[in-house]
Amino acid sequence: MTRSAEMMPAAVITAPGQVEVRELPAPHPGPGEVRIRVHGTGVCGTDLHLLHGHFGARFPLVPGHEISGWVDEVGPGVRNVREGDLVAVDPNLWCGQCHACQRGLFQHCAHHEALGVTRPGGFARYTVCPATNVYPAQGLTADQASFAEPLGCVAWGMKRLRPPPGASALLFGAGAIGLLLMQGLLASGCASVTVVDPVQDRLDLARALGASATLRPHAELSTELLDKHPHGFDVTAEATGVPTVVQALPDLTAVGGQVLVFGVAPEEATVALSPYTLFQRDLSVLGSFALNQTVPLALDWLRAGRVKVEPLITHRLPLTRVGEALNLKAHPGLAGAQKVLMTPGDVPAE
Repeated sequence: MTRSAEMMPAAVITAPGQVEVRELPAPHPGPGEVRIRVHGTGVCGTDLHLLHGHFGARFPLVPGHEISGWVDEVGPGVRNVREGDLVAVDPNLWCGQCHACQRGLFQHCAHHEALGVTRPGGFARYTVCPATNVYPAQGLTADQASFAEPLGCVAWGMKRLRPPPGASALLFGAGAIGLLLMQGLLASGCASVTVVDPVQDRLDLARALGASATLRPHAELSTELLDKHPHGFDVTAEATGVPTVVQALPDLTAVGGQVLVFGVAPEEATVALSPYTLFQRDLSVLGSFALNQTVPLALDWLRAGRVKVEPLITHRLPLTRVGEALNLKAHPGLAGAQKVLMTPGDVPAE
């Protein structure tokens, strides 16, 4: 088969709510680009939004932005990686010239694009991206490297938050991203993290990964938390995207403390916050969007064992089961799903 005729399997969103596996021409790198033979790509809530036509989706689209794999081909001018290298991917692409880029906020680029969002992503055997967006993942497994993007989001949140050493933290949400955030809080100096989630299996995993206390939500939860922590928590955070959770955080936060809004709430949602409470109690409310040059920190955490990701992987599914994978993300309670990895198959052994 000639280079121009090479084909590959890929999962393609063809219209809102419709996804199928197709044979597509395999991409090849241009100058400054690399081709990656995909090992695995994590399924993210963003993929669900794209499936339903949100986030400015343009179809047909190959989704998937939590990518790891092996460099399969390099274009002219590439110097940071070689063929055969295991790499992690930062999917965000930026112009470097707009107002946000010139201030170092590359994820807010006015001309932002991303693999798996506006360009073909990792739900395929191969994907191509700029060499500047791939990071050698030596010392890690390919499974670990596939967490570089979501863990990079956590790392950006920690750079925004900068929790004080020894801080107490309260976290709502123990899904895969919540458990990464919990470990990021501990890796960033928090002495304890209390985790709230309605699913007992998730709480058990949170305990195993370092949570100091776990609770299930109930009508008197705020009272119970403040009985145990009468001064509140130095840091409160949510990885749920639930507006009522965000609204509850300031009252659970200690004087001078920090509130981190990390989950993705509906775009139209609003919450009622008392400006007097924020003023009188010297509270800081921070948002954290995506990742920003934080894949290296994520990889360092993984190499040092500060963040454990293998226990979060509950499903590995081939591209032919992409519909099932997206359904598991939409309804994780169906099979106790945490992180689902899409695997194109026919990849080198680790």
